Amino acid sequence: MLPVKPNSVQTTSPPQKGGLRMSVIRDSRIFRLACFAGALLIVIILFWMGAKPIAVKLLPGSLDIVAHFATFGLIAVLLWLSFQRGHPLLVIMIVSAIGAADELRQFFLPGRSASLQDLAADIFAAVVIVSLLEYARRRNE
Repeated sequence: MLPVKPNSVQTTSPPQKGGLRMSVIRDSRIFRLACFAGALLIVIILFWMGAKPIAVKLLPGSLDIVAHFATFGLIAVLLWLSFQRGHPLLVIMIVSAIGAADELRQFFLPGRSASLQDLAADIFAAVVIVSLLEYARRRNE
């Protein structure tokens, strides 16, 4: 048996084409770091673009809620993957804190306003997406 490198996954099934199993890629530090960097990039763009005048009333009410759900749902997916599909409550708390910080920041921007409805959509997205991911993970174990 070959020695196991730190942070690698040892599997008993034969590797798929290309010589790597998807679980090895998914559990690698580089993949987790890329997911975290992706989430961070989305947050930076969210805060940077949110301060621009174009962001004022960019989307009508119902589309704004869908955009909040999609954006914060994607952040939740990327954070969940970066934490090796673990710590679901931490992911929900982080996404909720980002949403709260975004709404608080909007309170102080000219032409923008904080919205509890937007914050609720952010938190709801985190809870729904993380719950679905956890359900799928447990079902596949």
